[in-house]
Amino acid sequence: MDLGLAGRTVVISGGSTGIGRATAAAFLTEGASVGLLARTKENLDQAVQELSTAYPGTSVVGLPTDVTDRASVDAAAEAVADLSATVHVLVLAAGHRMRRADRQLLWEDTDWAGDLDVKTLGMLRVIRAFHPLLDKTGAGRVVNIGGVAGEAVWEGALTHGLNNAAMHHATRYLARDLAPDRITVNTVVPGLVATEWRADWASAAARKAATSPAAFLDGYVTKLGILLGRWAKPAEVADAVAFLASDRAAYITGTSLVVDGGITVNAL
Repeated sequence: MDLGLAGRTVVISGGSTGIGRATAAAFLTEGASVGLLARTKENLDQAVQELSTAYPGTSVVGLPTDVTDRASVDAAAEAVADLSATVHVLVLAAGHRMRRADRQLLWEDTDWAGDLDVKTLGMLRVIRAFHPLLDKTGAGRVVNIGGVAGEAVWEGALTHGLNNAAMHHATRYLARDLAPDRITVNTVVPGLVATEWRADWASAAARKAATSPAAFLDGYVTKLGILLGRWAKPAEVADAVAFLASDRAAYITGTSLVVDGGITVNAL
């Protein structure tokens, strides 16, 4: 399906790995130009090189950016403005993986604040910086990456839950705030996704349980109640993002598209 995204400019925070990188691939497939924001230059350079090779004839650039630093985010927006007068789509995918598995209630303040600073406040910083560039003719899109931890308690992941619940609320708030600019704002809500760090986590958990990764995952998704019996491919989440960014979703704003294989059905 042609989503009509060819020739549009897309900026993705957290774009060097995981869902962000898969989303970049989805937009490049559609013929969009993509700018990737990420803190780790090595990962960013690798992503740009591999995506450029996989999608010849497309435009993808990397901009080292720390979303916890306003000056860094503002500099990224200025760099994008030098390349394109208009940004059509912002995808906010930056966020911390789980720091560690200990009891989060007992964390230091700096650990709590650090997680919120990346995902929730980082999202706001990027939108604020890029707002002057966002298309205001009806093609402007903001797509946040939330998570089911914002809907239910997930493995004791307190800050994940706080961040994702905040993303859902901010999406509704920003949908109203940006409506006069004809910019839609929505959230994609993934469940368990086979990102790089999740794959490493599953392998480590399988070794600890003296079983294979496949066997561990079969048991884990059953325990979680994922109706489709598997975790998501990053590309499946990215396809939902691309749809919300397209003209086919022009009348959708302030809502959440859940891509979780049925985990939030809570089937017993």
